[in-house]
Amino acid sequence: MNDEALRQFRRRLLDQRSSLLARWRQALSDENELFGADEWDTGVEIVGAAALASIDAQGRGALARIQSSLARIERGTYGECAACHARIDEEHLRAAPDGDRCARCAPKLN
Repeated sequence: MNDEALRQFRRRLLDQRSSLLARWRQALSDENELFGADEWDTGVEIVGAAALASIDAQGRGALARIQSSLARIERGTYGECAACHARIDEEHLRAAPDGDRCARCAPKLN
C-alpha cells in the first residue's frame, strides 16, 4: 500500500473517531439538558438512558477498532490480516477502514 493510500485511510479513521466522539458529547449534553430540568419525566429519563447505553455499547467497539487501526498504521502493519498476516484487499479496507481481517479470515470471526 502506498503512502498516499495510508494517508487517506488515516484521515478517514480520524474523521470517524471525531464523529463518534462528537455524537457522545452531544448525547451527554442532551442527557444533561433532559435530567437538569426541574420536573423529570420518567419516560424521557428511561429513553435518554437507553439511548446513551446504546451509543456506549456500539461506540466502544467502534472506537476500539478505530484506535487499533490507527496504531497499525503507525506500526506499519495496517492492511495486514491480524489472523493470517496476508494482505487485506484495499477495496475491503475502503469499505471498512477499521477492518483487521482479510476476506478469508473475516467470516471465521462469526
